[in-house]
Amino acid sequence: MTITLDIQLQDYVLEEEIGRGDLAVVYRARRRSDGAEVAVKMLACHFTFDEFFGRRFKEIAKQTARLEHPHIVRTYEAKQQGSVLYVVRELIDARPLAEVLEAQGPFPPQRMLMIARQIAAALDYAHQKSITHGDLSANRVYLDANDQATVADFGQTQAMVGTSLVKQGYAVGAPEILAPERVHGQGTSRQSDLYSLGILCYQMLAGKPPFTGTPAAVLHAQAYEQPRPLHLVNPSISVPLSEAIGRMLSKGLELRYNTGAEFVRALSVAIEGTAPVRAPAAAAAQIKEAGLQSSLPIWKRSWVWLLIAIPVIALLLALGFWVVSLLNVFQPAPAGTTESMPATPTAVVQGVGGAESEPGGPVVVKVEPTETPLITPESTPTPTVTPTFVPLPTPGAPTIADDSPFTNLRLAQEIGEDNQPEQVGTSFRPGTQPVYLFFDYDGIKPGTTWTHRWTWADTELDAYQDVWSSGYNSSGTAWVFYNPTGGYQPGPYKVTLEVNGQTVATATFVIQPGAP
Repeated sequence: MTITLDIQLQDYVLEEEIGRGDLAVVYRARRRSDGAEVAVKMLACHFTFDEFFGRRFKEIAKQTARLEHPHIVRTYEAKQQGSVLYVVRELIDARPLAEVLEAQGPFPPQRMLMIARQIAAALDYAHQKSITHGDLSANRVYLDANDQATVADFGQTQAMVGTSLVKQGYAVGAPEILAPERVHGQGTSRQSDLYSLGILCYQMLAGKPPFTGTPAAVLHAQAYEQPRPLHLVNPSISVPLSEAIGRMLSKGLELRYNTGAEFVRALSVAIEGTAPVRAPAAAAAQIKEAGLQSSLPIWKRSWVWLLIAIPVIALLLALGFWVVSLLNVFQPAPAGTTESMPATPTAVVQGVGGAESEPGGPVVVKVEPTETPLITPESTPTPTVTPTFVPLPTPGAPTIADDSPFTNLRLAQEIGEDNQPEQVGTSFRPGTQPVYLFFDYDGIKPGTTWTHRWTWADTELDAYQDVWSSGYNSSGTAWVFYNPTGGYQPGPYKVTLEVNGQTVATATFVIQPGAP
């Protein structure tokens, strides 16, 4: 469809066309009131035939105008003049990501990571404001000369949902980035936006999306086919990086990463071998999550020097004991005395986590007394400790507040094909598979802030905050999951569900040491 517009706006002077698509034309414009440069995106005239779409379009523009983020193109207002709908937004000096990829080809992993981190930050920020994108394609992401990314057109495709335009065949998102659940008719969501981010990462590394062809063929592939692994498409891509992006492109929502930040951490680990994650530790100090990967070289990081210092100090202490022992051994003995150095047994203590420690003691030197003894020696036998397996106590039943919208909490290590929990329990074995928390919900209002928080002993592992979507049923069953980096380690764990900052339900479980 070719769009021809011949109109002058009351509040803006159109100066130059800077972009064109099937459904809209973008102009460089100047605001008459103050002369400020802006971008005006004008929709095709036939969009005004559906009055409901016009109202939705302007309402969503008001919502997106609240978004103030360095990686989101600012929306100023949406208006209608005559038969033309238009939205006024920030004018940026940048090119669409699709255009850059076409000109330069696939990006190296480090460049992809830098751009993905910025897009992910924009998505997480908007999702916290209960705003989804819905059409996160390479034409909606812009890169400037320094690879600073900005995302445009948040929420605009949502204006089409439920209108006559959809019945007329207008798409509510580019097929190449549409999540499987959206192909099946579900609305936009945080998970579908993150799926689109996974598509963009794949596209940046491969030079093209995972599925190409006619719109019908691409939609079928999104719903029913698996993308070809990236390391097979581009042999320079590592298997861990390929798997991280492949997980984000899972057909099941529960298998994808929960947030853009979590996805970026996985990409960082795959590319750089390290990422700013919040990890459990036996020490009292807890690593705080910074949200962005540290750029310090490895030799400048404090934990590296700590790892080096500990064995050095231990070696110096051992050397000191050895020197003292030698001095005692080679002291001249009084006449008529004999010296003996009995073998001293070493106790091996088995820790909860399976680590062994060998407490060393000073060498015991027995000196037979002379006629005038200097000291009466005493010998204390060293006990032998036999390691035994002591299981952690079984957790109690979940605790649920009287006013909690979440009930019937169940923990499981598997999820069946019918989306039902499998291997339900409260005591699990160590491993790398996630633990799922299933719960029933009822009476929670759309827009309510809720959180699921995971802790290990007294260490917070992760906390994810979201807004209850209007797309959920009024009641039903849902689940969340968590899989810590490196897998679950032995110890007690707790999952809390919170509503508006208040804990309403808690479930506990343990990972048993040495459990089969």
